[in-house]
Amino acid sequence: MSFKSAIAVGIAVGVVGMGVAHATYARIESMGKNSTFVMDDISIFDNPANINIYPNYLIGEFGPYQNNNLKPGTNEDPQHPWFGGIFSLPLGQEDSRDPRLSIAGAFNRIDDKLFQFLPDSVRIVDKVNSTIRKVVVPTPATNFDGFLGGTLPNGNALGVHIYVAQQQGGHQTGTGYEMNKDEFASIVKADGGLNWQFNTDVDGELSAGVGRIQFGAEKKSFLDPDLMTYTLNGRIFSTWALINGEFVPAFSVTEVNAQGITSSTLTGGLGVNVALDRGFFWLGAEGIFQRDSWSKWAYNTTTGSRIYTDDGQSGSWDVKTSTGGRISFGIERNIWWDWFVIRVGGSKVITYVDCKHNVNNTTAADMNGYTTLCPESGNYFYTNPTGDGSWNDNVGVGFGINVEEKLKVDATVAEDVLFRNPFQGEGRLLSRISATYSF
Repeated sequence: MSFKSAIAVGIAVGVVGMGVAHATYARIESMGKNSTFVMDDISIFDNPANINIYPNYLIGEFGPYQNNNLKPGTNEDPQHPWFGGIFSLPLGQEDSRDPRLSIAGAFNRIDDKLFQFLPDSVRIVDKVNSTIRKVVVPTPATNFDGFLGGTLPNGNALGVHIYVAQQQGGHQTGTGYEMNKDEFASIVKADGGLNWQFNTDVDGELSAGVGRIQFGAEKKSFLDPDLMTYTLNGRIFSTWALINGEFVPAFSVTEVNAQGITSSTLTGGLGVNVALDRGFFWLGAEGIFQRDSWSKWAYNTTTGSRIYTDDGQSGSWDVKTSTGGRISFGIERNIWWDWFVIRVGGSKVITYVDCKHNVNNTTAADMNGYTTLCPESGNYFYTNPTGDGSWNDNVGVGFGINVEEKLKVDATVAEDVLFRNPFQGEGRLLSRISATYSF
């Protein structure tokens, strides 16, 4: 069976249909905050082979709007808007679109999985001259995703992807730039993947990638093993007519290394997709193991800003190990009209954290208001925020508008919108708006 036919089978059972496949960040945020167990367009950033599922396709959004401190009558623009497109060229006969070649690109997308390993600033310590100076870690400016992929005559898909986000020599201040030769930030990642149809009922995905994260004064080798990042992701969509849906086992392995920081994450779980009358439901459970190590890193307990100390010496490590799991669900349904859909979802994380403080890690000792990864050794349970309006909190709600199966607009509704005084004009109504267009 061709890949096109496989997708048709998914549509027949209402699981991988256009409404599900054409997802966005806003749709996922408002319907479970987790895209592991559903097929969606944002999966192209985890498996580049999936660009072949969305030929001739535009996508973009304004970015998140999550300022919870807006005063009545005030407003601001959402942060980090981005846009991109996928274009496909059929290479086969007129009665078949396979094989085909696909190319895609996106501009200004923030890769949150990697950006979190950039500190806000670096303290450069010169022990010879007994001086300490603080250097800003600039926000990367290039932020480009490039894709190249294609399908085989049988419809099986392959793809490669590169992500480049870099800035050096200064940081933006208002409408201008403040220059400093020691300011540098760079994130580079390359990955490849495949989407393989094993039979009429089973479709599998596998992707692997390698990357590099560096900041501060540029003086490291590009292939320095202490700066490399490795990823491996896989999942299987297995159709079960008995439930009118799919079972989806999935796993992910990530190893991130940067200056003074190492993070290893392993997740694995099982989800299910079920077609409903004029709607869709999914549920998934995952096990999580994560180990974070910090050396010479510290964060401000009030502002949350993070700083790295570069003194040219080897350091001692704080180590935090988290073991637990996450349960997520999402549901959507067309109401009133076929072009209008309402969504709701939730995600609950519970992990047991073992924190080990290294008494020799004195990075924050001389910085007022700063502390290390583990201020002291101990154990506790962690759960995700219950309601702060962020991607990682407990619940989400939103809606979507579908115009002739071409233009689709999705929005995440601010969680406190029903609890405000409507006569004061306070706060925000929506926290994210995304859109796609198929042509």
